[in-house]
Amino acid sequence: MTGFTLQKAAALSYVGEREWHRGQPYVSSLTGLSVQPDGPAITLRGSAHGQERYSVTITIDRGQVQDAVCSCPVGGDGRCKHVAALLARAVTSPDDFRELPPLDATLDALDAPALRAVIRRMLSREPDLLSVLLTQPNTQSSTQSSTQPTTAQVQPDGAGPTSDLPGRIRVAFDLLDLPDEDHWHWENDWDGPDFSELTPMLEELRELVAAALTGHHAAQRSALAAIQATLDGCHDLNAQQPDLALDDLFTLVEPARAALLSLLARPLPAELQGAALGTLHESVANLGWPDHEIDGQLDLFTELPAEDRALTVAFVRGLHDSEAGTYARQRRARTLYALASTGDLSAHENLALARATGDSFMITAALLDSGQPEEATALLAEHPELSLSVVAGLFQDTGALAHLEAFARTRLDPWARRWLFTHLNEQNRRAEAHTVARDALMELPPAHADTPFWITQLKTVSPDWPADRETLITHWAARPDGPHLLPLVRLLLREQQPERAAQLLHGVPDPVGVLGLDLARQLALQLPAEQALALIIQVAAAHIAGRSRAHYQSAARTLRDAAPIIGRAEAQSAARLLTQEYPTLRALKEELQAAQLL
Repeated sequence: MTGFTLQKAAALSYVGEREWHRGQPYVSSLTGLSVQPDGPAITLRGSAHGQERYSVTITIDRGQVQDAVCSCPVGGDGRCKHVAALLARAVTSPDDFRELPPLDATLDALDAPALRAVIRRMLSREPDLLSVLLTQPNTQSSTQSSTQPTTAQVQPDGAGPTSDLPGRIRVAFDLLDLPDEDHWHWENDWDGPDFSELTPMLEELRELVAAALTGHHAAQRSALAAIQATLDGCHDLNAQQPDLALDDLFTLVEPARAALLSLLARPLPAELQGAALGTLHESVANLGWPDHEIDGQLDLFTELPAEDRALTVAFVRGLHDSEAGTYARQRRARTLYALASTGDLSAHENLALARATGDSFMITAALLDSGQPEEATALLAEHPELSLSVVAGLFQDTGALAHLEAFARTRLDPWARRWLFTHLNEQNRRAEAHTVARDALMELPPAHADTPFWITQLKTVSPDWPADRETLITHWAARPDGPHLLPLVRLLLREQQPERAAQLLHGVPDPVGVLGLDLARQLALQLPAEQALALIIQVAAAHIAGRSRAHYQSAARTLRDAAPIIGRAEAQSAARLLTQEYPTLRALKEELQAAQLL
């Protein structure tokens, strides 16, 4: 007896209904089932057999699935059909799992030589585990990396239990498994660098920086060395794979640079202060400082001493001025614009920097800050891709919202019109909002994707919706290109006027073909019995024409749902008529029988 239970609800909440059902064929063929206690949690293991043999591991804590992994191609997130199969087996047959000794007890029973022998055997089977071993904290002495720090880098002084972190970070970068230069591209199924060994070290770095901020000298040196190791590793990785997007390194660069700014904001020994500022500048030169990162770090940057901020702005300005390519200059300009915004810039300097970025949003903000709303709206006219809802806050903050409203009235693209309607409605200018919504519906083709949206909006602001509705119906029915039956029927059904919708279809030889099955069925089920019967039979026949079990089920469901309207006898009569028309369709007869119509 294994002594564990797992409820189906807990398993389903983890893998979901879809994977649960996909995993059922694999449940009985699972092999190598085991359960092992590990503190308050338990670990389930097993092998699933599909195209290959896949190893499945699941962690359960207090009756809830905490984590899972499968060696199949899609099992990395732990929610594949093989994981679902192992969970299903655990729910229904927990006694099938052989209970293993607790992991801690197994490890405690091994002395140092035995543990070394086990680790060597594990490494011989899974060489990739070497990186796990070499990146573990060394509590006895500082780890020395095969990659020695340069003279410009801070050397950890060996004091304190965390001083081996820089060396372990360098080892982790050295052991990253990168494909050959000619075969690394994404189309060759490379998922990018595996940072799983580095990610836990970022938490160690945060703890080390926290100690450094208390003024602990050894922690300050070690923290700066660890930051340098992380940023240098990212730079080297980007140099090895020039096409690797820097965004893929963001998960490492961002926390390292945030830690560096935290250090710089506190008093440091002179030699560390210079090295830290140099590291910041070097990282900006090598790795840039993208908008999505710098936006979250401006508060940290403003805490730096004024001299350090000025030196950094000057350094980035030099990078910008030395860049030859337009894109590279604009990228540097965006960084410079963000950093310089923390100081005192004249309106002219601010606008010049914004223009250098080539970013229409930044230029719009700078124009408004300098009191040029007309120029800002002129820029919007040149850049229709810039949404008015995005820049509305800029206009509002500078008291220029009236200029944006006037501009929106001249720009008839769908999003500008939507913003104008919302703006007017929020200001309780309902008459003007009503005009915008009505004009939009009059100008749009009835079948346009925005039509349902504008019908809803017009109804919310209309002082006389029935009159507006009639105007709209008359306008659509009298269009030069002929009546647009589909949107007209939709509108009339929405307004609970099915008989009027049916009148529009009078004389139409194939109403189901015009409306489509779903809308035709919806209309039929809202009509009185004498009008509904013919359309219901046409809908059922159109379903049957699909010639599949699913289509026959839909036909039977249509007749069953129509029975309360046309009467059960009429529904059964229609079912008999259909079986006579299609005498060879056995599956159709079975579905009509299942619906109790035959």
